[in-house]
Amino acid sequence: MQNHMSDESGFSLVELLVAVFILAIGLLGMAELQVTAIKANAQSSSISVANALAQKAVEDIAAMSADEAIFSTAVTDATWAGSPFTVDGAGVYNVTYDLEPNFGTVTGLSRITLHVRSAGLVSNVLGNSMRAVDVITFKRSF
Repeated sequence: MQNHMSDESGFSLVELLVAVFILAIGLLGMAELQVTAIKANAQSSSISVANALAQKAVEDIAAMSADEAIFSTAVTDATWAGSPFTVDGAGVYNVTYDLEPNFGTVTGLSRITLHVRSAGLVSNVLGNSMRAVDVITFKRSF
């Protein structure tokens, strides 16, 4: 006497195809997430570089002597020394500044507005765009 099972166990080909299809959709979602993460990383890098360049210029201003000629004359859109700056992996950035001597009613107080701009489009999560950072600092001269 042989015992035959009427129900066969295992997966049918259709069930296997459905499972592979669901897995593929999940993997495509993960791939898109990876692309978004890479773009966000590049965006973060370009923001950090622009902020670091602005901070460097602020520190350069703080290190300058109060009687330097740069603080005696009003200027607009002057190019900062060393600009443009090329940063590997983050692009090229132009640094310009505006200077207002005797700011407001205070004699000897200069207001310096620094403008850091990417020279071209940089990676962004929502597409490529220009990177821009503006910083205002003051320098007292006597």
